[in-house]
Amino acid sequence: MQRVIQHIRVLWHSELEVAEARLFAVVRRSILLLLAGLIALAGLCMLNVAAFFMLEARYGPAWAAVAMAVGDFVIAVVVAGIASAARSGSRLKAALEHRQAAIGGIEDDFSALRDQIALPLVLIPLITAIIRGMRKTKPESQ
Repeated sequence: MQRVIQHIRVLWHSELEVAEARLFAVVRRSILLLLAGLIALAGLCMLNVAAFFMLEARYGPAWAAVAMAVGDFVIAVVVAGIASAARSGSRLKAALEHRQAAIGGIEDDFSALRDQIALPLVLIPLITAIIRGMRKTKPESQ
């Protein structure tokens, strides 16, 4: 029974690690995107001014403004694509592996416990089904 409790503790800690790793990835990605956005905004403002003056002489103020807006939208789409392609780190992968190992250990211990203790026949399959249900949650996004 002590091993079951130990595996439950490992499972609990691995769930905390998974949540922490996901939060860390979201915070890191958000901060970097914010910084990149601010830097790009300053540079884009200067590029817009320079390109507008260049295009204004050739096409007039209205078409120069349209050209600059289209260019800004293209840049925004590229940056959003790069941000959405960012992947979670190895920390999340390690936490998920720890969680799976803990669940496997709990299943093994309950199988051994079934042979040792005269618990009601419904209780152990029910606990095993709950643990297997935890394992069959939707695939983790990376």
